[in-house]
Amino acid sequence: MRINSINSVNFKRRLRAEEEADYTSTLRLAKEKAGNRGKSILIVPASSLPQSKELNTGVGNLASKDGLQFFDFAKKYWGINGVQILPVGQYHSHRGEYPIYSGTSMDLGNHIIDIKSFATEDEFKQIIQNNKISDKVNFSNVVEHDSVQEKVLQSIYERDKNLPEFQEFKAKNISRLEPKGIYQALKKKYGTGNFKKWYSIDKNLFNPEIVSLKEHEKRINEIKKSCIKEIDFYEFKQFLAEKSLQKAKTELNNRGIKLYGDMLCGFSFDEVWAHPNAFMENASIGWGLPALDFTKPDGEKLLREKTAFYAQRFDGFRVDASWTYVSPRIEKSGTIIRPQYGAGILDIIDDEAKKVKGFDTKNIMHEFSANAENFSIYEGGELKPFVKDRVKICTLKEFKKKQNVNKSLLELGWPKDSFILGISNHDSKKAELNNELKKKLFSEPVSSYNNMLYFIDALGMEETFQHNGDRTLNYASKIHTDYEKEYFNKLAKGEAFNPMDALEKSFIESGLDKDNPKLFKKIVKYRKILEEKEGVRKNKTIIPIALGITACALLIYGLCKYSKKKRKP
Repeated sequence: MRINSINSVNFKRRLRAEEEADYTSTLRLAKEKAGNRGKSILIVPASSLPQSKELNTGVGNLASKDGLQFFDFAKKYWGINGVQILPVGQYHSHRGEYPIYSGTSMDLGNHIIDIKSFATEDEFKQIIQNNKISDKVNFSNVVEHDSVQEKVLQSIYERDKNLPEFQEFKAKNISRLEPKGIYQALKKKYGTGNFKKWYSIDKNLFNPEIVSLKEHEKRINEIKKSCIKEIDFYEFKQFLAEKSLQKAKTELNNRGIKLYGDMLCGFSFDEVWAHPNAFMENASIGWGLPALDFTKPDGEKLLREKTAFYAQRFDGFRVDASWTYVSPRIEKSGTIIRPQYGAGILDIIDDEAKKVKGFDTKNIMHEFSANAENFSIYEGGELKPFVKDRVKICTLKEFKKKQNVNKSLLELGWPKDSFILGISNHDSKKAELNNELKKKLFSEPVSSYNNMLYFIDALGMEETFQHNGDRTLNYASKIHTDYEKEYFNKLAKGEAFNPMDALEKSFIESGLDKDNPKLFKKIVKYRKILEEKEGVRKNKTIIPIALGITACALLIYGLCKYSKKKRKP
């Protein structure tokens, strides 16, 4: 009896239950020996997190079962202790894509809501069934005003709008949320978010130099009276998003993982409209973003409010384009203005963050990378004083020399805890590298006191997050539901991140293999385990079972034959 299926069975290697504790211990100790004793952050947009078929709304979610399981996987295999997501504000479609850095900076988008926690089973099924895209992010199914999720949210609002918890939330956040809610109502009324196209009193509603306090209060009351439902609904969605974000942060913290946000350098239309005296008139810092006037009290006040927004909601945050707070390139009336603020504005950010209980300013990470004509971190060959001790985000693409980067930076006088090193991040274009070179690059950050790992690199994904030829694919990369299988397949080919391989190379480079022979032996052992294909487990499981089945069949056949023979007259 032949069982032809045996040779087609193929097992991909995983850590076995009895190996996990030792692997975790080896990974932790090896990272410490190599020098990584601080942050080990995974960069992944929340929207790109995996979603199983029965939970696929189109947009991944931090607080979802699938998202949390992925973080468990990343912690176990890569040893991460932090997750940095990309901006959490409201996104909008632009030329067929959803550019996440065009979102709002001081509120939360609908995609942050863990809708399954609030919807009925039937309501949730409606959202799932309407999503026709399984392997990419489908923002339109979640964030658009006419989406199925928006309709479900309206039903949830009607049921829960009188919750005492919601009323308390509104009262606590009224100064920030009420202007935004009014803006949403007027945006719907006028059919555009460009407030400069609105009637005079509405477009200048928060400008005391044009609209008197009496006129302001009268008009606000009129809008609230006629649009109270739209305003209240906006605030309710913020309430659900806030609950979802805090749930996710708690779940991650319980796993020993910190949650890092991404503080946009710009401000959105509604924020400019509600704070007209905080900005320079008809001026931009580039990318179509308004220029905050730091010299005015209103400008500093708004910056402090934005800083507090992130410090209160995250364990730390990335400061997007930090150099724009130091030496912004301001385009105003056809001329370029280059004010030099030095450390002043960054000190304001630090000062405000320190007001939040338990917040450590070492968890603020700065993006100082810029064209030399815009900003340089050096002066006279030395790091600028206000740059030196702040945590700087560094990718290998910034350095012509791709080897011994961490060692070189330390020799240049960079404090070991003042930078976070990674191969690439969401801004990086896809690099065409052979597998051996990719492995060498992975070995660089593991020796850095703080390091970061981009999800595209870690999983060996072939697509790019942005900079795609097809704009509709920008920001749409999504981790597949069978990411474990894909990851181990990529590992076997040398295309994904094998932390033990990176540590092995780092140990050899620094001589740690000679100083720690027992630990090094374990590193090599687990590197081989993660890379290997087990193939057919001969003489272990499949063959014995097959032989057992065959033997049983023969035995039964023999017994039947004997029984018939015995009964024969």
